[in-house]
Amino acid sequence: MKYRGLVLILMFACQTLLAQSKKVNYEAELSTQVSSESNLPFWLITNKYGIYPDENNGTLNFRIHSTPSNNSKKIDFNYGTSLIGSQGKSSDFFIDEMYVSADWRQIGINVGMQHREIKFDGLSLTNGDMLYSGNARMYPEVKIQLNNFIAVPYSNNWLWIKGSFSNGIMLDDRYVDKANVHHKSAFLRIGKKQGLSFTVGLDHYVQWGGDSPKWGNLGGFDAFMDAVLVRGGKVLVDQDGNESITESYNKSGNHIGQNTFELSYSSPKIESVVSLKNIYEDKSGDFKHLKGVKDWNLTFYLKLKNSKLISSFIYEYYYTKDQGGYIIRPDHPIEPVIGFDSYFSNGVFASGWTSHKRIIGMPLFTPSYNDGIVNGISNNAVVAHHFGITGAIGKIRYKTLITFSDNYGRALLVNDGQGKLEENYSKSYSYPDGLSQQSYMLEVIFPKWKKIPFELSASLAVDNGKYLHDNIGFQFKLLKKGLLSQKGN
Repeated sequence: MKYRGLVLILMFACQTLLAQSKKVNYEAELSTQVSSESNLPFWLITNKYGIYPDENNGTLNFRIHSTPSNNSKKIDFNYGTSLIGSQGKSSDFFIDEMYVSADWRQIGINVGMQHREIKFDGLSLTNGDMLYSGNARMYPEVKIQLNNFIAVPYSNNWLWIKGSFSNGIMLDDRYVDKANVHHKSAFLRIGKKQGLSFTVGLDHYVQWGGDSPKWGNLGGFDAFMDAVLVRGGKVLVDQDGNESITESYNKSGNHIGQNTFELSYSSPKIESVVSLKNIYEDKSGDFKHLKGVKDWNLTFYLKLKNSKLISSFIYEYYYTKDQGGYIIRPDHPIEPVIGFDSYFSNGVFASGWTSHKRIIGMPLFTPSYNDGIVNGISNNAVVAHHFGITGAIGKIRYKTLITFSDNYGRALLVNDGQGKLEENYSKSYSYPDGLSQQSYMLEVIFPKWKKIPFELSASLAVDNGKYLHDNIGFQFKLLKKGLLSQKGN
């Protein structure tokens, strides 16, 4: 069992923490998902951490977790786990979450797998993160972070910083077995907690290490430092002495990055955010090339704190057709060095930015398979508009999501046989005219009835267009929450 060592460590840690008289919460969720096609519609499986199989199924999710304390002067230990069992064409059982954490003031250390915070009231297509949306099952990691923005000394609460540093390991069936993932982030905010503020930051991920069936073991301390420091790639040599210089033109490992520029306003009545993010891969992320990056996500979010009918609204625009542009090294006229990034794909780490066959980031991207293992991304050139609204009608809460996308597949190199260097090439796509697609979802959450101790919700999801099969699906869910232990700290 791949998780055996991690499970034993975390079970021991949880037993130790149980002795500290923490409040322990539980959640039990029973759901069924059905559709008119063999696969479920887009919005019944997207951004669900890979909990539901992509077919008609019944799923049971049981979760327990401790309640964090409000005492920042002491070390606060917490833990949690969630187990998933589903029955569709086949049965499946797996660990969704299992983690222990220690928090002191604003510094946190986390070991294991824990869901990330839901942003924008769950209305965003990517949960506000094009690289890590919550669309796929998690990989275990060790992470140290600032849990919230902290004020920079002597800034009179006008400058705030936040960041994280982690390393994880991917335990699913993939081309490079047990590939590692290093992640770092850094954010700077200017402004008070209330009022207008501006945030700038970056996220950087890199897959490194693991065992490649072609290039052998890719790990070691030097490989880790290459990933952390974003060093240049090396010539790879296989068991037969064959060499590959492809990675030597680029960075060592599979690097993906995201820059964030965010303007927000907060008051007792509203919260609003205008956010601009861009993604890039490998050398396209070098500072001197950032001015040429044209793949963006624009987000506008508004929360009306005193409104019930419409309490939150989001609009998002996504463009990923440029793929980092295209620049060729003069001494290597046929080798694309900058651009044609083919987002979330990689020649060495062929399973790319996926986990358990699902895209980790932008959910509109589509993986391709070979013998049941992801071997690339077939659709990553996308233009999309996304809307989300949530609120309440009387005591019934609702959420609706609407996504319009044009899907161009992958950017292709075309040699016209004339001229030199980049004049030899023009951009073409797998689907030159784009395949239009619309995906909708409406979820309603009913109030609790005194005689029924469950929360009932129902969802309707529809796919219509040229990229996915026309499809209609339903989800019905029963949720029960409570306390297993009511002892305080």
